[in-house]
Amino acid sequence: MSDPCRNDCPEPLGFPKRLFNRPGLSQIDYRIGTYADIRAALLRQLDADSLLQDWTHREADDPGIALLEGAAILGDILTFYQNLYANEAYLRTAQWRESVADLVRLLGYRLSPGLGGKATFAVGIKGTTPVVVPAGFGLKAQVEGLAKTADFQTEAEIIAYPALSQFHLYRPFQLPSIDNGTSRFSTETIALQTTGVELKKGDRLFLANVPTNPQTERQIVVVKEIQERFDRTEIVIEGSWQQNFAGQVVSAYKLGRSFRHFGYNSPPEFVRLQGDTAVSTAVNFSRQMGPVPGILILFLDGYSPLNSFKALPLDAQVDDLTVGTTLLVQLILNSQPAFDGRSVSGETYFFERSIQQVNQASVTRGAISGGTTIVELNANLTTGNKAYTDIRSVEMLEVIGQRFTLQGAYQEKASGDLRTLFFFGDFASYKQLNNRSLAFATSAGMAEILTSTLPSGDLDPDGHIKLRPVLLPEFETSVDISDFSLLSEPKITVYGNLVEATQGKLEKEAVLGNGDGRQVFQTFKLPKAPLTYFTDKGETPPEVPELEIFVNDQRWTRVQSLFGQDPKAEVYIVREDANGESWVQFGDGKTGARLPSGVKNIKALFRTGTGAYGPLKPETKVQASDRLTGLDQLWLPGVASGGTEPESGDSAKVAAPGKIQSLGRLVSLQDFETEALAIAGVTKATAAWQLVDNLPSVVLTVLMENGREKELAEVQAMLNAYNRCRGPQRFPILVRPGQVRYLYLRLVASLHPAFRQELLSQSIHTALGTSGTSGLLSLSQRRFGQAEYATRIEATVQQVEGVVWSRVEALGWFSPTDKPAELAYPNPEADLAVVPCGADQVLALLPQHVQLQFAAAPQEDC
Repeated sequence: MSDPCRNDCPEPLGFPKRLFNRPGLSQIDYRIGTYADIRAALLRQLDADSLLQDWTHREADDPGIALLEGAAILGDILTFYQNLYANEAYLRTAQWRESVADLVRLLGYRLSPGLGGKATFAVGIKGTTPVVVPAGFGLKAQVEGLAKTADFQTEAEIIAYPALSQFHLYRPFQLPSIDNGTSRFSTETIALQTTGVELKKGDRLFLANVPTNPQTERQIVVVKEIQERFDRTEIVIEGSWQQNFAGQVVSAYKLGRSFRHFGYNSPPEFVRLQGDTAVSTAVNFSRQMGPVPGILILFLDGYSPLNSFKALPLDAQVDDLTVGTTLLVQLILNSQPAFDGRSVSGETYFFERSIQQVNQASVTRGAISGGTTIVELNANLTTGNKAYTDIRSVEMLEVIGQRFTLQGAYQEKASGDLRTLFFFGDFASYKQLNNRSLAFATSAGMAEILTSTLPSGDLDPDGHIKLRPVLLPEFETSVDISDFSLLSEPKITVYGNLVEATQGKLEKEAVLGNGDGRQVFQTFKLPKAPLTYFTDKGETPPEVPELEIFVNDQRWTRVQSLFGQDPKAEVYIVREDANGESWVQFGDGKTGARLPSGVKNIKALFRTGTGAYGPLKPETKVQASDRLTGLDQLWLPGVASGGTEPESGDSAKVAAPGKIQSLGRLVSLQDFETEALAIAGVTKATAAWQLVDNLPSVVLTVLMENGREKELAEVQAMLNAYNRCRGPQRFPILVRPGQVRYLYLRLVASLHPAFRQELLSQSIHTALGTSGTSGLLSLSQRRFGQAEYATRIEATVQQVEGVVWSRVEALGWFSPTDKPAELAYPNPEADLAVVPCGADQVLALLPQHVQLQFAAAPQEDC
C-alpha cells in the first residue's frame, strides 16, 4: 500500500491504525489499536469538543473518564480477539490445531489420527515345562515416547521354552593341544561323573600320554583349581606339563595311597648265625617279574610264600584294598638279572594293572620279616624280554575311580565368524532354535532381531548338555565377535521367546445406542478415546482403526467415505473431532444403508491407546495384564515403534497444500515429498532423481523423529505401495535416512542496560531455535543441504530486542552421532565462517552446545 503523503504530513493517529500486511507473513496484524491507543483517541475527541472545554479532569475517579477507560478496555479485548481470530482464519497463520483441521477439511484433507505402537517382547518362563502364550495376551510397558503406561496385546500364539527365555551365545572355540608348559586341562563333566571320580583342590593326578605304552611320557601333578565351564570341568594344576608334545588327549588317574614293594627299605646287609658264627650276608634287591623265554622258574627267591610273578607284597598291611582296584606300577626293568647279585639297573617303566586277589601273609626279605598284604595283579609287569627289576624302584599307586581323559581347556579362536555362534543347552531346547527369531540386546539398549537356523548334521538327538552351533545371518548393527565372549560374561544377551504385540487395550463391548430407520446419517460417539489406529499401505488414507461395529449382531463394513456407496450397503465411516474423540456415522439410504430400528442394537468392539514409541523407561519393567501359569519375567529388548500422537497443526499446514495440489496422485517429486511428510514419524523429506545401479530411481532422503529410525523400512514400503496404486510405477522408490549434524556456538553479546540478562538469554535461545519449532536453527526451519553462516547468526541475534551488539567467537560442528545430548562442548574450538552441510544432512543446535557471554560493545573511534 502506498502512502499519498510526501512531505510535512502530520503524525498518523494511533487509533484506528491503518492495516497493511505484506504477503508471506507467518502472522498478520489485524489489530486496529490497543487500550492505550483507544484511550488516547477518546480523550483526544473529548478535548476537541468545544462544548466540553471546561471538563479538564482526566483521572479515573471521574465517572465520565472511568466510562471512557472502560470503553478502551473493551476495545482492547475486542481487538485482541479480532486479531487472534483473523490469524486463525488463514492456514499459514493459524496456530490452533482445531483451526487448521477446520481449514484443511474444507479441501478434503483430514488430519491423521494417533497411531498405536508395535513392539517385540520377550517372555521369561520358570520351571522346565514349555508354556503357551495365547494371542491377545495383555502387556503393560512404560516407554520413553509416552507419558502414560502403554497397553499392548500379543498378535499370535507362541510356545515359550524356559531355556530360551534369556541366554547367551558364544563365539567359536577350540580345545588346544597339550604341550610342554600346559597347566590348564579339561574333561567332559558327564564323562567324569561316569568314572566315579570327584576332584577337589589338592588331589593328586597321574597323567600319562599313552597308558598302553610302558615307556609313555607321564607325570604326577597336584590339582590347584577346579572350575566347571559349560559342559567341561577345567582343572588347573600346580606347575605345568613338563613332558613333550602330547597331542590332543592325555589319560588321567586320580591317585589315592602310594605303596612300595615289601623289603625296599631293608639294609643292604644283615647278620645271621651259621652255627656259632655271625655271618654278614648281602641283601639281594633284584626280582624277576615274569618268565624269561627258555628259563623255567620253580619258585621266587627271597620271598616266602610268593608263588606267582604277579604277586606283589606291599610295604604295609592294609585291609581296604579290594579286588578290581586299579594300581599304577612304576619300576625299573632289565633283560639281565643283577650281576652283583644285589640290584638291577635300567629304564623305568609304567604299567596299569588291576588287583585280582588280595591276601594277608608274613613275608621275609633280608633282615625284614613281618605281616603284609599281598596283591595279585591281572598281568605280569614285563615288556618284551625285560623281566628283572630292583624292588627298591617299585612304586605302586592306588587309583580312585576309573581312568579318564584330559584335553586342553576351552580357548577362543583368534578370528571368529559371527555367522556361527554356539548355544549351551540340551537337545530339546537346541532344536527349537531352528528358524526361530532371536533378539540380541546390548547393555546400551540397542537390539537386533535375527532368525537362527541349525546345521543339518547337528539335529541327531542326544541327552547331553553342551555347546552346539547356531547359524545366523549378517548383523546390521555394529557387533563384534568379542561381544560373544566364551571365557568371560558376554556383552550381548539373547532372548528366544519373542512375541509380537501391538498397542491398544481391548475395551469391553460397548452399546453405542439405538438404531432409528427414520433418521439419516445417524452418528454415535465411542465411549472411550483415543481409538487405536494402525497403518495399512493398501488403504488411502493409510490409517485403519481397531474397531468393529455390530448392528443387530451383524458386522458392518468400514469404508473411507459414504460417497458412491450402494443404498443398501451396510457400511459406516469413522471420524475424529478436534478433541480426539471418535465418531461413527452411518448412511442415509442413498449413500449407504440407514440403520435398522432397534433398542441398543448398535454395538462396538474397539481398542484404545496410541503414541507408544521408544525404549523402555529406566527403572521400569514390563508387566503382564493377564495371568499366565509359569510366567517369570517380561522384557522389551528393543524399542516400541510406529506409535504417534495425532497429526499436529504445523505438520498439516505443510502437508495439506501439497496433498490437495496432487489430487491424490504421485506425479512430481513434490508429490512424493508431500506423501512422505504425511507419514507418521517423518520430520523432513526431499526427493531427487538419481541413478542407482544404473537404474533411474526416485530417492527420498527422510529425516525421522528421534527414536524412530527403525521405522524407515515401513516408510519405504508405504511409498512403494502408493507408487503402485496411485503413481506411474515406472521407477523404484528408495528411501534413505537423513542425518542431523549438531553445531556448537560461542557467542558474545552486548545488552541494553534496561533489559534483564536472564530473560534476554532466553530470547536469544528462542531466536537461534535451540528449542521449539521456530528459530534460525530449529529443525522445522532448516532444509537438507542448507549451510549456515556466522554472519547470519550474528544478524539473527542482533535483531533480538535488547541486544546492542553481537559477535560469533566460535562456530563448528560435531561428528555424526545418534546421542547428541551426550556430546560435551569441545575444546579446542573451531571458528568457521561457513558451516557446510551435505545433501542428506540438516544442521541443528541444542541449548547445551551454546555458550553465551555478555560484554560491553567495543568502542570505535569517530
